[in-house]
Amino acid sequence: MSLIKMLKKSRKSIADATVLLAGPVRNASAKIDDDFGRLLASLDQFKKVFCLIVESDSSDDTVARLEKFAKIFPNFSFISVGELSKKLSKRTDRIAYCRNLIIDAVTNDPKYQELDFIVMADMDGMNGLITREKVAQCWEVDEPWDVITANQLGEYYDIWALSHPYWNPMDCWKQKHKLENILGDKAAQNIAVGCKQAAIDPRADLIEVDSAFGGLGIYTREAFLAGRYAGTDDQAGSIDVADHIPFHRELRKKGYRIFINPALINCNKTPDGVVEEPLLPKPKGGLKLVQRCGIFLFGKKRFNKYLQMMQTP
Repeated sequence: MSLIKMLKKSRKSIADATVLLAGPVRNASAKIDDDFGRLLASLDQFKKVFCLIVESDSSDDTVARLEKFAKIFPNFSFISVGELSKKLSKRTDRIAYCRNLIIDAVTNDPKYQELDFIVMADMDGMNGLITREKVAQCWEVDEPWDVITANQLGEYYDIWALSHPYWNPMDCWKQKHKLENILGDKAAQNIAVGCKQAAIDPRADLIEVDSAFGGLGIYTREAFLAGRYAGTDDQAGSIDVADHIPFHRELRKKGYRIFINPALINCNKTPDGVVEEPLLPKPKGGLKLVQRCGIFLFGKKRFNKYLQMMQTP
C-alpha cells in the first residue's frame, strides 16, 4: 500500500457523502433563518443534504417558519411534538426526547438509510460563523474521528456538555453545588464553570474528549446510532445533565472517538464580540503531501516544532 493511501482516512469524502442536518428547536423564530441558512450553505459541498428539525413548546412563529422551509428547501422535514412540557417537566428531558426522535428517524425512515453523516446543530444563534471551508477542514485532519465538535472565538463556553478527565471530570453544576458550602457561590461558580471556559487557539491540534458539543457536532452514521440521549443521569446521582453526556458515554464505551476541532469556529463568545478569527493557512498540492509525510515520519508535534524553527529569523 502506498504512503498516500496509508495517510488517507477511511471516512467517505464530502463530495461522495450524504448528510443530515438536524436539531431540536423551541422559540427559534428570531435566529433560525440565519443559522439554518448558514448551516445549509456550509454543507453544500456534500453529494446530498437532508434536513430534519424537531420542534416543541414554541410560543412564537417557529412552526410557521418551518412550514415555509418545507416548501422552499428540497429534502426538508420537521416534526412538531406540540406542548411536550405537559408530559416532560424537565427541559433536559424534553431536549433528549427531541434528539432521540432524530435517532429514531435515522434508524427507521427509508429516506435516511443511505446517510453517511449527521450534523447535530443548535439553531438559536450558535452557528453564525460556520462556513463550508471550516466543515471541509474536518476532512483534512489526521485524527480518526467518529464525532467532531465545534469551538468558539473567545471563551469555549459549553462546559456542561464537556467531559474530559483533567479539564472537566464531573458535571460542572454538581461540582458547583458541592463547593458552595465550602467556598460560597461566586468562588464555586468560578471553579466549576468560569475558569474552565478558556479560549482554545483555532490553530491548535484536535482535542480528544469523552463528551463535547458547543452547538455543533458532526457524527458518522455508525457513531450516531450507537447511543441514546438522556436528560437525567443515573450514574451522576439522578441529576439533570446536558443530554450529550449520557449519549456520548455510550459512544465511548463502544469505542467511538470524540474530538473538539479548534478550527471549527461556529460563533463568537467574546464579551465585546470584536476578536477576529486568525487566518489558518491550508497547505495544498505538493505542500500538503510534504506536511502529511512529515507528520507521518516525525509526529505532529515534532514536525510543527521543525516548522516553527524554520520560520524563526
